[in-house]
Amino acid sequence: MKRVRTQRLDLQAKILLTLVAVIIPTSLVVTIAENKFTQPVLEGELRQVGITAAKDLADDILKSRWLQAPDATARIEGRIQELLYSQPHLQRIDVMVKDPVTGEVRNIASNIEEEPGTPPAVFPLVETVVSTLGESDAGRTWDIHVPIASKKRVLGSVHVVLSLRLVERILDTLWKTTATSAAFSVVTLLLVLGFFLRKTVMNERLLRLAESQNLQLTEQLHEAQRQLMNTEKLAVMGQLTASFAHEIGTPLNAIGGHLQLLREDLGASLPAAPAERLQIVGAQLEKIEEIVKGFLQSTAKPASQRQLVDLNRLVDKAFEMLRPRIQALGVEAKRSLNRQMGPVRVVPLDIEQVLTNLISNSLDSLRAKAQAAEGALQRGRWQLEVSTRIASEQGRDWAEISVYDTGEGIPKADIENVLKPFFTTKRPGEGTGLGLTISQELTERYGGTLELDSKEGAWTRATLRIPYIHQA
Repeated sequence: MKRVRTQRLDLQAKILLTLVAVIIPTSLVVTIAENKFTQPVLEGELRQVGITAAKDLADDILKSRWLQAPDATARIEGRIQELLYSQPHLQRIDVMVKDPVTGEVRNIASNIEEEPGTPPAVFPLVETVVSTLGESDAGRTWDIHVPIASKKRVLGSVHVVLSLRLVERILDTLWKTTATSAAFSVVTLLLVLGFFLRKTVMNERLLRLAESQNLQLTEQLHEAQRQLMNTEKLAVMGQLTASFAHEIGTPLNAIGGHLQLLREDLGASLPAAPAERLQIVGAQLEKIEEIVKGFLQSTAKPASQRQLVDLNRLVDKAFEMLRPRIQALGVEAKRSLNRQMGPVRVVPLDIEQVLTNLISNSLDSLRAKAQAAEGALQRGRWQLEVSTRIASEQGRDWAEISVYDTGEGIPKADIENVLKPFFTTKRPGEGTGLGLTISQELTERYGGTLELDSKEGAWTRATLRIPYIHQA
């Protein structure tokens, strides 16, 4: 759990935690080391204070010849009181003298009053300054002995006991001060670093955001360039198509004239089936002539060409036109039409063109799937179904035409691109990539939509929707 929480911390928190883990132990080590080095220095300074006080007292005794005075003890103890007053950390001062006759060492002056009947404490004489660290009920002390010597003859000594409580208080104060300073420094450092780290992290986030926006703008620029290229291709295609439409007009007129003459020559003797096929050929020839005229005049249809049209009849007409391909492939073709649906106002040629494109794409998909399976289409397995209905969506009614097939489907990665110009999933030479693009443009003229849904290797459904307003 701790590892997970640590991994969730951001960069700023990790840096601050690292600093805390480094600075606080370092501060503690420095403080302890400082106290260890300071303590002997302070103790040495207090030792020197004790030695100086003892030497001053010894010099006063020699210069003032207090040892020869009848009131030597009173004078020396008076001087001891002055030293104790000026140096409060002095706990005890004793003056030892050596009897010149007996050689006995006596304590002639002290600031410590012994209990009645208890002889005063006697300390040995020394020839040089002697100092030792000791322990007492009051804590650590310096025990100092300074000789009282005249002409290389030791007359006595001064014994001083110096308390080290002052050192302990100084070290305690130093510890608290250092710890407080270290804590204050750590907090200040963390706050300052936190402020700059926040700015750094924020700048990094802004930089990443700018890079992301830059990538998006770059993608948009590339998309705009692709669209511009497609637009240029469409412009060139439009020019070629216009030239093609102009050049093909003459042979179309000739074909139409000869077809009319053929009908007149055959007359009533023509059987029903060939007559029906000649009628279909004539109707498709008229459609081609209308398309050519549309290219020569304008791609936009005037509103006057719109008329009330039964979409079911357009579906039947598209089926009749493509029936030879359906029969040749052996596809099971079905129509599920809502015969109660009223007419809609559209240009019939536009909807016919869209239906022809959608059904032709389905037949191409079924044929490609059969070729991949290396066998003929099996009836019942390969299906094509066109249905019509009225759908209510987004608070309005739509006339909907659905073309469903069980062909090879569209890859998921291509489903969003198939409506773009010049994009095709067909093999080279089998498609231009303009059929669905043109179908979408024709649908959008009426405020409608063209949607595709597919599962690769299984099925495809193309759904055409145009606003449905019942016209009486």
